[in-house]
Amino acid sequence: MPHAFDRRSVLAAAGLGLAGPLGAQPRPLVFAFQPQKDPAQIRKAADDMTAALTQRLGRPVEVLVPLAYAASVQALVSRRADIAWLSSLPFLLARRDGGARLILAEVRTDTKGRARTDYDSVFVVPKASPLRSFADLKRQAKSLRMVFTSNTSTSGFVFPYDRMIAEGMLKPKQPPEEAFRSVAYAGGYTQALEQLLAGRGDVCAVSDYTVEGPKRTVYLPEAKQAELRILARTPGVPTHCVAVSSALTPAEAKAVQAALLDLTKTSPALLSDVYGASGLAIVDENRHVAATVRAIERTGLPIAGLVK
Repeated sequence: MPHAFDRRSVLAAAGLGLAGPLGAQPRPLVFAFQPQKDPAQIRKAADDMTAALTQRLGRPVEVLVPLAYAASVQALVSRRADIAWLSSLPFLLARRDGGARLILAEVRTDTKGRARTDYDSVFVVPKASPLRSFADLKRQAKSLRMVFTSNTSTSGFVFPYDRMIAEGMLKPKQPPEEAFRSVAYAGGYTQALEQLLAGRGDVCAVSDYTVEGPKRTVYLPEAKQAELRILARTPGVPTHCVAVSSALTPAEAKAVQAALLDLTKTSPALLSDVYGASGLAIVDENRHVAATVRAIERTGLPIAGLVK
């Protein structure tokens, strides 16, 4: 494949001519970005990325940054968004309620230089915290203020909740509120970490890449990162994915997929600036989200009402 992006070739490969759905005067595509960090920062990076995507598709691409994880799901389900970058639980909800389809998954380079389509959920505490292990967390839970990212966050809620059940802190379906002094849902990774820094929480659950690795400053500046440390980690979380709504035809979805893969090859910094991923890759949809499905089954999470 030539290094330069050939829009005509991609549209032809997707079964589209320039006079087709991606041709002259098409309606804009709406790309929703899950609010993992400060929405203003996401929008700036997303605007740069979608400008490049617009050029490759020959079709305007507009940015939508909802204020909550669940709103990203609603946008796909209601077809207010055509494309969304979101974590695996929100994707499963959007697939269940709106027929969303996974077209790509994040590739993340870990601290050992390995390119992965999974990562670790981590419990984070202030650097001066007396907690030193998950055993400490379990033993002192009743006196601790727990901050989850969101009740639809995979690494910021589902996997840590599953860990608590596996470790005997909770029973399946038992609310985390019954284990801790208090429980809060911050709304995003940066917001959860900021809760600790502001003294409004004792421990939070987020993704490993928010506090370690080359892109952690996407979420907090280095001076603030130095005030935090990882308490414990839970591996095997599927990386976030790019999904399309049922409003897009297979040919349109294929064209979007091809354009994003070209960005991975030619302009990886545009993708990295959004959430810190090193690229995107084609994966098997069911295999990619299988670990999240298993975690939901083990926890007995009452997810039926999260979106509808």
